[in-house]
Amino acid sequence: MNRRPAFLAFTSVAAVLLTAGCVSGSGGSGDSQSSAKPGEKIKLSFASYAFQDPTVKATQEIVDSWNAAHPDVQVDYQKVDPNSVHDKLVTQFAGNSAPDIIHDEAADLAGFSRQGYLADLGPLLPADLKADVPESVWKSVTIDGKVAGVPTIAQVYNLFADTDALKAAGINPPTADAPWTWDDLEANAKKLTKGGGVYGFAAGLKSPTAAVMSSSLSFDGTFFSGDEAKPDINITDKEMEVPNRLKAMLDAKTMAPNSTSLSASDVLPGFFGKKYALVLAGNYVEAQIEEKAPKGFNWTMLPLLKGTNQNQASGPQTLSVARQSKHQKEAMEFIAYYDKAENLAKIAQGDALIPVTTSAAAIVKQNLAGKHGWDVVLDAGPKLVDAPWAKADKFPQWKSEVATPAYQEFLAGKIDAATLKQRLTDGWKKASS
Repeated sequence: MNRRPAFLAFTSVAAVLLTAGCVSGSGGSGDSQSSAKPGEKIKLSFASYAFQDPTVKATQEIVDSWNAAHPDVQVDYQKVDPNSVHDKLVTQFAGNSAPDIIHDEAADLAGFSRQGYLADLGPLLPADLKADVPESVWKSVTIDGKVAGVPTIAQVYNLFADTDALKAAGINPPTADAPWTWDDLEANAKKLTKGGGVYGFAAGLKSPTAAVMSSSLSFDGTFFSGDEAKPDINITDKEMEVPNRLKAMLDAKTMAPNSTSLSASDVLPGFFGKKYALVLAGNYVEAQIEEKAPKGFNWTMLPLLKGTNQNQASGPQTLSVARQSKHQKEAMEFIAYYDKAENLAKIAQGDALIPVTTSAAAIVKQNLAGKHGWDVVLDAGPKLVDAPWAKADKFPQWKSEVATPAYQEFLAGKIDAATLKQRLTDGWKKASS
């Protein structure tokens, strides 16, 4: 299972959100941000989809330490299935029963924010927290001028390398100052391909859209332009660079053919078994490699691949406050506490992801200095950019119903590049009409 929750697919339950209309309860810009009376004890509900044991432990420790220091504002930590967050929130918002504090991700915020279910946190943000997060990341959580969530941790798609295999092939690993280009990847995948089921490269492309589109930003492939909610689509050569390169490596048999049917986690047994020396995956896979790699297996994470740049999509996990919450001020205070450098560093290390605050990133970098390439991955934070598709109303529907099956068929050789471009374009026009 991909550790990133499957929020982006709309299901029939989404109709509940659309028919329910905007909420009219307390909270939100211009509403009372706290209804606490003097001396009243406040209880805040906090729903989190953290499920990796180290991250659950870190989350519980943050809640416990907050509760110990704030006897009058207690936080109730509720664990949520990471694969049901979106649908559960749809039901909760419609039923006016959403938690005060919501763990979600940036790509899931636009619809909820535009329907009026999330508080605008802009007026409540502490100045030091605002300054601690890059502006490009804030853009990814700002919907129609309103801050819909506070970013916490983020992932990038990078290469994992079997360092012994690279050394045996006479290949020097890239450095932060001299990252591999996609051309370098193709050339080195060829050198590392031995035949007999041993391929130079593999990737988990069972659900390829997120990885392809995020990586396409490194070739200035933006896909969409214009109005954030209802943008126009334009599939040019820039947007086709990454899928064409992946298809070329599949055709050249320097990339494992079963990549098209594997998730990122499914790729790991072959990586450990020396079936492929390079793997492209979300950097969260680091936690699984750390846990499951056989003794003596030497590996590292490599710098982000370079096209014309090294940009990737900023799609961080987030903490939001329900507009219906009667205690928005106190909820924001807890979120600021959660994002304190030492706390966020624990969350990031538990999930093997990048903390979006510069202060937490400095702690993680110090803790993991020289370990499995963490230095260069943590330096990728400034390369995260606001993706033009992140706030489009119909993007989740288009992604699941059009883009993913189209990319799957293209990579499997069932349709050609021209058909892929046409499918993506026509599918968007139909979805957004």
